Amino acid sequence: MKNLEQVSKLFQDPESTKVVSTISKEGQLHTIVAGSVMVVDDNTLAVAEVFMNTSSANLTDTSKVALLAVKGMESYLVNASVQARLTDGPLFQAVAEKFAAMGMEIKAIWTFSVDKIYDESAGPNGGKQIF
Repeated sequence: MKNLEQVSKLFQDPESTKVVSTISKEGQLHTIVAGSVMVVDDNTLAVAEVFMNTSSANLTDTSKVALLAVKGMESYLVNASVQARLTDGPLFQAVAEKFAAMGMEIKAIWTFSVDKIYDESAGPNGGKQIF
């Protein structure tokens, strides 16, 4: 992700906790834990829409999202913008198959363009913008 290997690694770690925050057009913040956050490429993150009713409405209205990955003392925050809401295509099909194997159905895949990345790890670089 933006050539930041440590950030990409943490977002792809199945043991890290991923959090997605959105904001409504009225300015109301909404935050969820979303295990389906994935790295698509150096510029793109994605999340599967399963039960994301409020988050999806917010993304439709404001197109801004913050994604946080945390494991132990390591943490990175990505501020991003909506690229698309996919309901078909290769990425959608691949993720839908993985979820189907777990007995779950996805509604869509939201893709996001990375705008900024912050190191939110506990330590002297906490809060420092790294992209």
